[in-house]
Amino acid sequence: METSTYDIHLCSLTEWSVRHIRDIFEASTDEQSLRAISTTFAENLDASVNGAPLTREGIKQLVLAMRRSSPRGLNVEWLQAVEASSDPTTNRGGSFGGVYVIRGIQKTVPGSSRPVDFERHKTVTVKIASQSSSLHFDSRRIVNLVFVASDNRV
Repeated sequence: METSTYDIHLCSLTEWSVRHIRDIFEASTDEQSLRAISTTFAENLDASVNGAPLTREGIKQLVLAMRRSSPRGLNVEWLQAVEASSDPTTNRGGSFGGVYVIRGIQKTVPGSSRPVDFERHKTVTVKIASQSSSLHFDSRRIVNLVFVASDNRV
């Protein structure tokens, strides 16, 4: 009896990153956003934000706080992306860098009686790696993340 194997074709690191970041920030519910975080970041993530260490749990808290400050929902716009796949024939891992803006954030500022609109500008560099040797499913996760972020009043 002949067994057939099915190897999936993985999208580029750019397509994967854009989709996963949108899934995190633009999710309809906090539960969907947290699920997207778990399918984006490795359990043993090595990360920093603005030079300070950041855990996967810290990422969850940052995302949830941003989502709660957004009564109309968040929107991600990618401005630039560049990738370097470790193996362009499989796209199972490599490096990715990008710049994006998250819109829809509101904050209370001194001297204002109502929340004010802000945008979060982010520059990220990540290392993406498959978490399984199986070619039958997409096990890619971000294993290393460095990002710089600042909130700018709109």
